[in-house]
Amino acid sequence: MAASTTLRMAIAFSSVRIPSLAVPSLAALESFSSTIRGRLHTSLVMIDFHLIEKGPGKKLINEKPLLEWRIAMTTAFVGVPCQIQALRKTQELVGDFKDTVSIGLFCRENWSFSCMRALVEDDYGVKMESIDRFDIKKGKLKLFHGDSVTDIPLAKTHPYVRINCQICLDFSAELADVSVGAVGTPKGWSTVIVRTKKGAELVDGAAAKGYIEVKDIGEVKPGVGIIKRLSKEKREENLAEARRREEKGIKVPHIYSMNDESFDAFVEYAKGKQFAELEYIVIDTGACVSCGACAAVCPVDIIKFDDYRPVKVGEEKEGCNLCYLACPRTAMPIPAIEKTIDFAGDDRDEQLGRYVKILAGRAVSDKIEGQDGGVVTALLAYALDTGEVERVVTVKQGERAWEPDTAIVRDSKELLDTAGTIYSMAVTMEGLRE
Repeated sequence: MAASTTLRMAIAFSSVRIPSLAVPSLAALESFSSTIRGRLHTSLVMIDFHLIEKGPGKKLINEKPLLEWRIAMTTAFVGVPCQIQALRKTQELVGDFKDTVSIGLFCRENWSFSCMRALVEDDYGVKMESIDRFDIKKGKLKLFHGDSVTDIPLAKTHPYVRINCQICLDFSAELADVSVGAVGTPKGWSTVIVRTKKGAELVDGAAAKGYIEVKDIGEVKPGVGIIKRLSKEKREENLAEARRREEKGIKVPHIYSMNDESFDAFVEYAKGKQFAELEYIVIDTGACVSCGACAAVCPVDIIKFDDYRPVKVGEEKEGCNLCYLACPRTAMPIPAIEKTIDFAGDDRDEQLGRYVKILAGRAVSDKIEGQDGGVVTALLAYALDTGEVERVVTVKQGERAWEPDTAIVRDSKELLDTAGTIYSMAVTMEGLRE
């Protein structure tokens, strides 16, 4: 937000400078993405318990006087761009999930399930219940069912893109520690964008221990050019959609704050804003991304999801506004958030954001069968095997291909059992609360 005490509710879109954005989850959740994005483990959460002391007398960090210490969680979270944005905002404004390593997956958009069901079943005669898995290759959505494969041109899926995706400006997860995607590299490899010191430690460690093979992105084709093009296209197309909504009187508040250097104006504006205001400005306008941040930070656990829509099932604490603060669609001051991130370098690319190096990577072990090289699975296996984390909360394919289940993983063997690709929507931030 600007340095004022009120939220700007209008903006001259023609003159606004939109910073370059970019991202995307752990065992396999990649929701119907309509442009190739890194598909690996989605909604990953690695948790390692340790004690944290604060100052003289070992006072508790949260200042509860009867305790001398508390358990803190070290977490690795893998998600699409909007989920990474939610994580970063929650870390700074709510103070939760601070010790988190994030892996972002490239993401163009995903689709409304109900609309896709109509397309798949009515136009192509394939029952959703019969689909074993989905894939996206060479401009086609591939449906695998039994011994058959049905191809749907991606162009035919565009009318069914979720409306919240149409105002997202981030393709390659620019706020993640590491961004991964199946764009810019040949088959069997993924692009790995290393952004922060945490990300560099994770990638360099996995490479040194032989979990992944990496080479400079300049050594492979087609290279970073296509990533930059897709990022630019997404930003321009979705900014135009945001303008159209503004003209119709539909507010798009996260766009207003994209260039703000401080959280101050938003924090002031958000005082007293509870779930009703969140519902009015985000959920009812179709801007909710179903990330689960609101549920993850709720201190009384009264926000649940009904068919990917947040609903309140109890009474809020008086004056609590954590759900409003955490939501990535109530405000997203990118410059302010970037100040809180320990980037490994100072350089910025207009389309790719800040990074220290870009690699082509793939898993070394033939036991890892993850999509496009299995890089995310290999990174997680490294973290588990070396004791960097104790457990992983991830997503595995459920009984139906489009409905993933949460899995708590404690060793790399369990991790491999959850690996794969799932094209479906998932409320990933709820996993952090669990």
